[in-house]
Amino acid sequence: MTRAECFRLLGLPSDSSEADIRKQYKKMALRLHPDVNPDPLAHEAFIRLTKAVEIILNPDYKEETNSRTSRKSRKESEEEHLERMRVAKMRFEQQKKRQEKDNNQYFLSLTTGMRWSIYKTIMRFSLMLALAMSIEYFLPVHYEKDVLIGSSKSLNNGIIKSNITRIELENNGKYFVQNNAYAWKSAYPEVILETTWFLHTPVKMITSDDYVRYRTVFDFHVGSIRILLILLFLIPLYPYLRRRKTLYFVFLYHLSFWGVGIVTSYILFTHERIIHLLTLGFL
Repeated sequence: MTRAECFRLLGLPSDSSEADIRKQYKKMALRLHPDVNPDPLAHEAFIRLTKAVEIILNPDYKEETNSRTSRKSRKESEEEHLERMRVAKMRFEQQKKRQEKDNNQYFLSLTTGMRWSIYKTIMRFSLMLALAMSIEYFLPVHYEKDVLIGSSKSLNNGIIKSNITRIELENNGKYFVQNNAYAWKSAYPEVILETTWFLHTPVKMITSDDYVRYRTVFDFHVGSIRILLILLFLIPLYPYLRRRKTLYFVFLYHLSFWGVGIVTSYILFTHERIIHLLTLGFL
């Protein structure tokens, strides 16, 4: 390799300083080094790059002019090239096998042992909730008595209704409901809650005065996003049925393990829903 070829390989003019040559070498090596780029061609390019810098920075290097010597040098260069390609290919295959082994170990860590047992538990409870919430659409509601002890004057936009305000019930705590000025002003404090069959989720509140009964819809609550929750609780089923070593599987697995797992735990262990579910809504 001549000095002119070396400078062309580096993309530098022949009068470049040593600092510029070293800077350009570091920049190109970051892309071509075998530890960064496993491609055999990149490895070969890195070797040629290193050789070019050695030639440029070696003041005692003399370009070969004798034809016989030149042919011998080219022959040796071709042999070295083939050997470097063989070594680079071997390293590439070794790295590929290591990566495949690491992927297999990671996949096994997700789908075996305690972690997989926890995942299956999350999947079963989430499917149970999805089934219960779906069936509740076709079952009658419970009627529970409570007392309205306070309401807010501020209004907000809700998920399914507008003009949402916060109320406080004596037994069930604080909720957001659709604001109904006539109901708040003239109704008795005693109210009746319509709750779903299995989870006892409040969906409507009934108030009354001397003449009229008012039905007010609950908002910002589990009942107002039931359809979205049903779809969310069905997600863990897909990774369970289709265990594949793909990025899609890993994404849905972690979404199910952490996202669906946290939401499922919150739904089950608040407002005594797990008791209502285990007793099929009778308690």
